[in-house]
Amino acid sequence: MSPVLIVEDNEINAEIITMLLEEHGIPNELAVDGVDSIEKCITKPKDYYSLILMDIHMPRMNGYEAAKKIKKELGMTAPVVAQTATHTTEASIYEHRSYIDDYLFKPFKPEQLFSVISRYISII
Repeated sequence: MSPVLIVEDNEINAEIITMLLEEHGIPNELAVDGVDSIEKCITKPKDYYSLILMDIHMPRMNGYEAAKKIKKELGMTAPVVAQTATHTTEASIYEHRSYIDDYLFKPFKPEQLFSVISRYISII
């Protein structure tokens, strides 16, 4: 299975998501912000990641900007799931639809995380 890229600037959130994925045997890599996620994607084949879990509010580059660059400029094929604690309007969802495939609203329960993930990758 190809790894999931976790893009999360909050260390505790990153540790929790990493732990949950590892408990289900899902390989993963961590990027600490949008710039770091782009740097990781530049060095990988376009189909390297099976999924990208992208926090939206991060320093240096927000998740929307990073997702747009990853999908549009780098041509990565992995679905991008935006993680946000902010209310997202239909207009915002529509605006970002070409590079954000789904949304996961914080705080979320493990079953919500896996419900979204299972839409894109097979979980055993």
